[in-house]
Amino acid sequence: MAVQFQSLYVKAQVHCSINYGIQGSMMDKITGSLLSTFVKQNELSTNELSTQFEHFVNYAITSKVFRGSFELDDVHVGSGGDCAIDGLCIIVNGRLITDEDVLKDVVDNSGYLDADITFVQSKTSSNFDGSSIGSFIHGVKDFLSDAPQLVQNTAIKKMKYVWELIVQMSDHMVNRRPNCRLFYVSTGKWVGDDNLVAIINSGKKEIDQLSLFDAVSVDALGATELQRMYQETKNRLSVTVNFQNRITLPDIEGVAEAYLGVIPFDEYVKLIQDESGTIYSIFDDNVRDFQGGNVVNAKIKNTLDQGKFDLFCVLNNGVTVVAGSLTPAGNRFTIRDYQVVNGCQTSHVLHECRKIEGIEKVYVPMKIIVTDDEDIKTNITLATNSQTEVRTEQLEALSSFQKKLELYYAAEKNTIQLYYERRSQQYNSFGDVKRTQIISIPTQIKSFASMFLNSPHLVSGYYGTIVKRFSGKIFNEDHKYSAYYVSGLAYYRIEQMFRSGELDSGYKKFRFQFMLIVRMLVIGEALDYFNSNAFDKACERLKSILLDDDKSAELFKQAQTVFDNSKLDKTKRQYKAESDTDLVIEAFRTQKASKA
Repeated sequence: MAVQFQSLYVKAQVHCSINYGIQGSMMDKITGSLLSTFVKQNELSTNELSTQFEHFVNYAITSKVFRGSFELDDVHVGSGGDCAIDGLCIIVNGRLITDEDVLKDVVDNSGYLDADITFVQSKTSSNFDGSSIGSFIHGVKDFLSDAPQLVQNTAIKKMKYVWELIVQMSDHMVNRRPNCRLFYVSTGKWVGDDNLVAIINSGKKEIDQLSLFDAVSVDALGATELQRMYQETKNRLSVTVNFQNRITLPDIEGVAEAYLGVIPFDEYVKLIQDESGTIYSIFDDNVRDFQGGNVVNAKIKNTLDQGKFDLFCVLNNGVTVVAGSLTPAGNRFTIRDYQVVNGCQTSHVLHECRKIEGIEKVYVPMKIIVTDDEDIKTNITLATNSQTEVRTEQLEALSSFQKKLELYYAAEKNTIQLYYERRSQQYNSFGDVKRTQIISIPTQIKSFASMFLNSPHLVSGYYGTIVKRFSGKIFNEDHKYSAYYVSGLAYYRIEQMFRSGELDSGYKKFRFQFMLIVRMLVIGEALDYFNSNAFDKACERLKSILLDDDKSAELFKQAQTVFDNSKLDKTKRQYKAESDTDLVIEAFRTQKASKA
């Protein structure tokens, strides 16, 4: 292995003084304009140009391999000790993995592990440099090795730990081994220079020889490819399928068009997975997350394992797809902005069984409904899921509380406008909405639970698991909306302070502890009932402080002082025990007593 490392690195060094592609260092006007818009939408103006560009490239590429919402810092690893890697994202079963808790929750729920790891290196230079490409590939190989030699920063170490857990869980890789993608991005034009292609091919071969992956790809992208990728992030999910065996349903008020029929397996999987076989995150409107190997799913899988492909369409209740628009061309249907609102379990089992010999003989019962009416979408989802027991906490994403909370956010016409995202990537096509202003459901849950349920130690892991932890304690119909809004506002404020440098980024892993302290500093440790007017007034008092730039900054600085004085071990990797939160609360009590 060491010999392979050295051979690649020497090849890169041979070309270290030669640059290929278009000469010059100026970014072209189109890329510069797109970057400028991106920086504004993500409030990155205080970052250096190189860091802005890293986030820009990471966002464009991650959005290509992952269809859900994510934060820029979830995938950014560029800084000192980054192993020549600027972006790193791990996708497991269609979910972006940010820590080991999310990984374990996703695999436990699914019962299998389909992993993809993506590495990104970005250069603002318009040159494709052989030395930089070689260093990038060398850094990736070092990351994947059993004994890394390069210095690793905190972000790289975190993702390395997650990757090692994935390797240790290889017994769950029942479908395939992981896929590995490398993207080297420059602002120039990639012309396929023979010397650079040789370096890339050599690196690809050496990564492939690690015997970790089903497939390895190394792509060099120029300005044209980057521009196209970024523009695609604004487009809603779209796919074209052959839906020949169908009937058109009668006119329905509020529904543009609707179809019922059966679709061949090979066509259906186009709806639920990408070209690499990774399942899409298109089940956000489904009232049940994938339940893994439960009795129903075991029966579906057993039907397929036994080769009863012709019986599948009569034994299965089928899937319901709700789309924003549909363009028919004969039997070819182009479906855009769609969700599988019923059939999450069926889809995951079909995905899991996609390599069974003869699976192409399966026909999947499918209903496609085209509507923009949110109430109709919700009613369809609830009705089509009524055949199986659905627990109360699994209805939360579709409840009237969620819709009213979205309206409450929209009605808060303050100096800071926030947007509540009930559906993943809901605001992607809204050019005037800054990504930093968007509060997703997972962020809302974590923020509210940390601030008002005294539970920053319980907000790690996958969204579906977190929802279950707080069943009955969050999104209750009689709760005041102000507490949810103010917790979203507090999250926006602390993230803003990390971006501006007002708070050291080293505190970022404690942001939910900070938010709890902020609430206690303004409202106090004891809380009124969440449906009371007194509680509503207390939240309004906190909101008025958070909306004021100076007062908000001072409040978080006070929270930092309290946190610094706590006896919490600041060197731990995770803070998942209630005793960790107790130490933070005790520090608040101590400070309060000292001022009494």
